[in-house]
Amino acid sequence: MEITDFIDHLTGFQPYQLPEEEILPTVRELETVQRMVVAVMADLTAEAEARSLHVVHGCRSVAVLLRDTLVLSPYEARRRARLVKELPSLPETARALREGDIQAEHVFVIADTLRVLPAEHHDDAERELAKHARTLNHKELEKAGKYLRALLDPDGVFAEEQDSIAKRGLKAHQDANGNTIIRGVLDPEAGEAFMTAMQSLATPRKDDDRTPEQRNADALIELVRVAMASQGLPMQGGERPQVIITISYEALLAGLSVGWTSWSGPLSAQLVRKIACDSTAIPVVLDGNGVPLDYGREKRTAPKALRKALAVRDEGCAFPGCDRPPAWTEAHHVVHWINGGETNLGNMVLLCSHHHHVIHQEEWEIVFEAGLPVFLPPAWIDPAREPRRNIRLAAVAG
Repeated sequence: MEITDFIDHLTGFQPYQLPEEEILPTVRELETVQRMVVAVMADLTAEAEARSLHVVHGCRSVAVLLRDTLVLSPYEARRRARLVKELPSLPETARALREGDIQAEHVFVIADTLRVLPAEHHDDAERELAKHARTLNHKELEKAGKYLRALLDPDGVFAEEQDSIAKRGLKAHQDANGNTIIRGVLDPEAGEAFMTAMQSLATPRKDDDRTPEQRNADALIELVRVAMASQGLPMQGGERPQVIITISYEALLAGLSVGWTSWSGPLSAQLVRKIACDSTAIPVVLDGNGVPLDYGREKRTAPKALRKALAVRDEGCAFPGCDRPPAWTEAHHVVHWINGGETNLGNMVLLCSHHHHVIHQEEWEIVFEAGLPVFLPPAWIDPAREPRRNIRLAAVAG
């Protein structure tokens, strides 16, 4: 079949006419064809480069020729040009691509793996990786390549590890809106520990509408809060690390105006009230010029005995459907302490950071029945506002 005939066949192809049992086999056949086309395109591009067609057309490289001729993105053009560069030195890999058994990504993984192996192992390693590439996706093949390198070049793995450790680093700064921008690189060991801890906190909850990125951000701040609550961090100025927010008593009471932090700038009074639920309040009297005249004692912090009692009663975040343990929670005042709410078992409930935000920002209400917290959803979630309990507490209540 001529290429034009094949194109005409695809143009008139009607998937809805296929019987159900033929859909997946047809998808597999087309995937094989697509991979074979990639190999043929690479051969044609190599021929174009050998005849210097990019020079004839006034392009500085074959990647630019592909970009302009095929209207490709610069990334895709560079990717195809790289394929042309890598395939000649990878005979078994090229054969697998021409037979439609692997993708271009497999080629790049094999090339990258061989690049860090001693030259005497290249031929055997390429054959082995090309064989496994026919049954592994490119991410799985990456792992196989790392395993192969560990067997063939353990000294190189160690040297690369040391280089990775030396390259570690992290930058954090605030933008104009007070958001903290974090960029960093962790070495493999630190990265493994970080990903393990973060993913344990970033799993979606029931009816979770957060994006993966939002879940990761929430998980990171939960890790920070757990570390700060553990009292295991180094002392600063004779005290453990703490977030300091300055706001007038009147503004905090009314939920108006803003509070000020040391790093991020202004926070709304509503957010400050949320933070104050499980934080120490220290009154400071200022004169008209903002100079401190009197620095009071800590007030309203939940004592350790109360935290233990809350942990025994709630067994973690009490919000319906949440499974966060006590160590990852904050003590929330149902009637805010600034409004006269008492710091006791009958006015407090454990909430994880995410559900603490939910309670403060949405129209959920918390009441106590038989000494246990019960949650009343907003009318827009349940018009009847039927009470809900966390399944742990429901079991206790019977």
